[in-house]
Amino acid sequence: MKSVKQLIDLGYSRVIEEGKDNFDEMFDTLDEINSEILKHIYQLDPDLIAIKDNLLIAVRLTECIKIFDWILICFLLGSYRSVYKELRFMVESMCQAFYIDYNHFSTPLETKFEILKALGNYGNFIGSQLIDKTKLNKSLKKELKEIYGILSNYVHPSSEESKFLFKRIEKAMRSQNDKLSLILDVNKFDRSIVEDCLLNCNSVKELILKINTRFEELFKNNEIPSIQFSI
Repeated sequence: MKSVKQLIDLGYSRVIEEGKDNFDEMFDTLDEINSEILKHIYQLDPDLIAIKDNLLIAVRLTECIKIFDWILICFLLGSYRSVYKELRFMVESMCQAFYIDYNHFSTPLETKFEILKALGNYGNFIGSQLIDKTKLNKSLKKELKEIYGILSNYVHPSSEESKFLFKRIEKAMRSQNDKLSLILDVNKFDRSIVEDCLLNCNSVKELILKINTRFEELFKNNEIPSIQFSI
């Protein structure tokens, strides 16, 4: 049985070597993103911070920091589709948390997770339908739908998602030896995809902070329905 190191050496040593000159840029970009999220958290309204342990949106926002750390590993391994998948998850999870905390503000956090599960089973609690259900500003909803659509093009089988694979297949068809392994060997460093991923990382960061800022505004203005009965 192969060890983890052997598996990484066998399947990813080349892509890691190819991308090593770009590691500093990837690390610096993601490190700056996490620094901005932390700065945003530290500057939140103290009354909101005081109840963070009961807010699903606080859980999700904190989780984003760990996800951006994981995205750096995905970059190193050339797993770009995973980057898009994680970015889309952050957009969706923040919208879900906003919706639940807005409509069930005083509900215990454990129950909020049950509500999340129930709404997920009910359906229509993802994508554009989810975004439309929230009390986010119209302009922010538009931005979220646009980025969600872009990310979905890479997460789901599509022409965008398949472009990189097409390049590998074309290379394999020109090769006289071992065509199948070339087709399957899709984890290859691609500078243009990395640049696109990094741009989308920054876009998602801006949007999740906007979602949280909107929730803070509603909280401070006492515009969350159930907050009027809990304060």
